[in-house]
Amino acid sequence: MIFYTTSTFRETLAALTKKSKDGYMSVVKDICAGLQSMPDNILRDTNDRVRQFPEYRVVKLRIPNSGQHLPKANGFRLIYWISMKNDVVVLLRVYPKRGPQSAVDLVEQEYSRLLLEMVNESRSNVLHQVDIANELVELERHACLPGEQGSSD
Repeated sequence: MIFYTTSTFRETLAALTKKSKDGYMSVVKDICAGLQSMPDNILRDTNDRVRQFPEYRVVKLRIPNSGQHLPKANGFRLIYWISMKNDVVVLLRVYPKRGPQSAVDLVEQEYSRLLLEMVNESRSNVLHQVDIANELVELERHACLPGEQGSSD
């Protein structure tokens, strides 16, 4: 799988790791561990789907917060888009379920906004490719999704 991030994902991740006292410093490690532990077919076929189409799915994955010793139910929520045709995953947003920066579940309009942002950033070549085996280290900046380069539809 090839992993990309949107600007919203990077911004929310930066906000979570800004203050160590909030208990979110493990978020990068926890996301990487959660994604690496799931085989590709499970990433696609998980029952945690928010939206499902023939070409892609949007998934809300529950991830434990090892920094606060919280299980999946009280940990982080990772929203990602996954292609059903290519080995591509785009990390759209992450938020904690508990603690000072906790968020309630996203509403339908927020999912639509995240998808529109992903499409626009892909067409503008501003997605960032990251390595989940190496704590989301950026591999390539200004990446676009396969099939999106020069697309104008």
